[in-house]
Amino acid sequence: MSGDILTYCRTPDELHAWIKTHLGLSIPRQSVCPHHQPPFDYLWKSYHEPAGDLVVWAPRGGGKTTLGAIATLLDLLHKPTCQVRILGGSLEQSLRLWEHLSPMLQDLAQDMIEKGGRSRRVTLKNGSSAAVLTQSQRNVRGQRVQKLRCDEVEMFDPAVWEAAQLVTRSRTIQDAARLLIDPQQTLVPINASIEALSTLHRPYGMMQKVIDATRLRGGSIIQWCLLDILEQCTDDRQCDQCALYPDCGGQARNARDGYIRIDDAIAMKQRVSCDTWEAEMLCLRPSRADSVFPTFAPQRHVGEQTWWPDINARELKRTLAIDFGFHDPFICLWIVHDWLGRMFVMDEYQATGAIVNSHIQAITTRGHAGFIRVACDPAGKQRNSQTAQTDIDLLQNAGFVVQAQTSRIIDGLSMIRAALDPAAGDLRLRIHPRCINTIRCMECYHYDTDHSENPLKDHVNDHHIDALRYFFHNANHSTTKSGII
Repeated sequence: MSGDILTYCRTPDELHAWIKTHLGLSIPRQSVCPHHQPPFDYLWKSYHEPAGDLVVWAPRGGGKTTLGAIATLLDLLHKPTCQVRILGGSLEQSLRLWEHLSPMLQDLAQDMIEKGGRSRRVTLKNGSSAAVLTQSQRNVRGQRVQKLRCDEVEMFDPAVWEAAQLVTRSRTIQDAARLLIDPQQTLVPINASIEALSTLHRPYGMMQKVIDATRLRGGSIIQWCLLDILEQCTDDRQCDQCALYPDCGGQARNARDGYIRIDDAIAMKQRVSCDTWEAEMLCLRPSRADSVFPTFAPQRHVGEQTWWPDINARELKRTLAIDFGFHDPFICLWIVHDWLGRMFVMDEYQATGAIVNSHIQAITTRGHAGFIRVACDPAGKQRNSQTAQTDIDLLQNAGFVVQAQTSRIIDGLSMIRAALDPAAGDLRLRIHPRCINTIRCMECYHYDTDHSENPLKDHVNDHHIDALRYFFHNANHSTTKSGII
């Protein structure tokens, strides 16, 4: 075995050259799409010991599994005593990564293998090891490793993913030295990290939750799409006759080291729907196939209110849309609307585990004047067995004029869809960027797999939509003398 195989790479150039020399692979180092990163960025960040976890969002067939195998190989060879575990969305997915890794080890480091190698576990003479885990909490919870590499997180059981968050431990040079009596290689510190590699299929799925959590804490997300890994386009292809031109705009001529053939990409595009292509290959967004509001797009429907610059504020109607809850969240939306039917959700409030009077105090001290009218859940008419008062009674006692008309879920959803994407004229519903939970629910509210006409009540994404439905049901109804319908 050549000694330079075990030489630690200090720069990206050294690492890229190592992979090309020993594996015969040239990994793209330049992205084609703005705001994307090339696949090599993942390998370098993983190799160079990130100060935290890594998330990779990439297309189907985009090389995630191969790159995960290369990252594991480098951990084993260049980081003595490093313990790596491979956890796929299924055992089959885990074994796919292992099937990429095992031949690399056999070709490059056969004489370093102490035991295993062809099974689901391998240990090298430098103290490093790797093994495949199954999708079970019991299997995951017993681990104490430096690297957990998770392939196709979209397929993960949420409970298994939660258990996986506690299994990694860092290892210092001193820790490694105590494990190896006479280390033959230079020891390096190894930071604990979890890597999540996956496509993003569903806006309400595991990968979306991982990405949202990573963005919230300022973690590292590496994203590339099919265009970033295409082979370089040649001059004999005519852009105006190419099925990929609407996507790449001719940028494929600038590609370097791409490993997806252009003819294969064209064939794939011609086989699938636009939704599937944009979600799974261009990585623009999750699929909208099961979405209740497939036309909702943050770039169109989220923004500051710009509709009424010349209208007297007194002419605008102001309504609070409320969905009651205790264990489930209590939701309140502040909605401004005009006589043309244009609506703007300007603020949101949600809280759990509190009584209605506490919510009323929070609403009235929010600082938005003129919101006296309430459109709410008809369930608010039910009397409390101890106080004999209803939630609506409490709102009325606080001075609100309450409307709570009963109607079908499907009718309210149809009204919201019509406001998002009317058959004639411009959209009529917009949401302020501060309403992050409402925006998330608009994207994630979805139908169940049984194709019921009613959406899935998942107790996460349905409550804000319920509040919005109550607004639409009651917006054009007048109150009775008692202040309630």
